[in-house]
Amino acid sequence: MAELEQAAWPDLYAGGSVESLVAELDWIITDAIDNAPRSLQTRIGPSEIGIPCDRRIGYKLAGIAPVNERGIAWKPFIGTAVHEQLGAIIDSFNARVPGFNEVGPRFLIEWRVPVGSINGTDIDGSCDLYDRVTGTVLDWKCVGGEQLLKYKANGPGEQYRIQAHAYGRGWQRRGFKVSNVAVYFLPRDREFDRRHVWSEPYDEQVAVKALERVDGIAKLATLGPGAMSMLRTADAWCRFCPNFKPGSTDLTASCPGDAAATAPSNTLSSLIA
Repeated sequence: MAELEQAAWPDLYAGGSVESLVAELDWIITDAIDNAPRSLQTRIGPSEIGIPCDRRIGYKLAGIAPVNERGIAWKPFIGTAVHEQLGAIIDSFNARVPGFNEVGPRFLIEWRVPVGSINGTDIDGSCDLYDRVTGTVLDWKCVGGEQLLKYKANGPGEQYRIQAHAYGRGWQRRGFKVSNVAVYFLPRDREFDRRHVWSEPYDEQVAVKALERVDGIAKLATLGPGAMSMLRTADAWCRFCPNFKPGSTDLTASCPGDAAATAPSNTLSSLIA
């Protein structure tokens, strides 16, 4: 490679400052996050079919524009970066396992799997990991300390549990044996030894029932925005919902939130957590 001319770039940005550098870096980073495939995805995926709030799913299926902009999706970006690094680490391990050249990798990373269909639309997703030895489907979750404690005490919640079984169904439909599903919770702001793994035997009916529920919501959503008032709400982190607008009375465009989830005492406790 030819020697770079060190003076060339400063000449292009005469009078540049650290402040202008920071502004440019901020734009580079935030633009990449805003335009990442995950941020631009509009079709519902396996990670969303277990959301307990019917109305939130209805807004997504009806294509109603978000009103609750949360800013840059920094935490999801951290999770994506961790996923990519873990994938690279495990792929490297795969290649070192004896027999790799004869039978292929033990761990299958980020394979797309078909979980089923919703209102005639095929739904698939990219599964984090499948272990060919134990028949285990696994999903990484990078979470904060308070959430980690909650998952240790109470399990993964229905959304993550359904997502795991949906991926299990996808692997099964691709012809792989699925024995177990697991969620591997990684601490985002604590040491690695605080990680927690939840697992249970694979049950296809968990995924099937979730798909049937969302299929019903989808059919109702085809009636238009006015159908949103017919969909029940549930505590599903309302303040992070893209369609949440406190005090909203026009359910065709936004939701005031689940009454129990947005009660003053609950809102205060969630902010403290």
